[in-house]
Amino acid sequence: MHDNRCPKCGSGDVVLRTVNDRLSAADSRGHTFEIALHLQVWICRACKLCWQGQEAQVAKEAAYQNALGKRSPTPTAA
Repeated sequence: MHDNRCPKCGSGDVVLRTVNDRLSAADSRGHTFEIALHLQVWICRACKLCWQGQEAQVAKEAAYQNALGKRSPTPTAA
């Protein structure tokens, strides 16, 4: 849970915003792919710092695992 304080300046004048982001990742075969995400970020109105909370890290990991599950395996040579 967030304590609604800026980690840089300590201000309580922070807002939660949803932003678009892209995550570059690789599967177990080394093939890279991108995932489009909507993440929540905190913005301090006093010092303009933007940061992601634990919720964003959990969302990134869930999106990555979901994308891996949807990727079809590459056919192998016999």
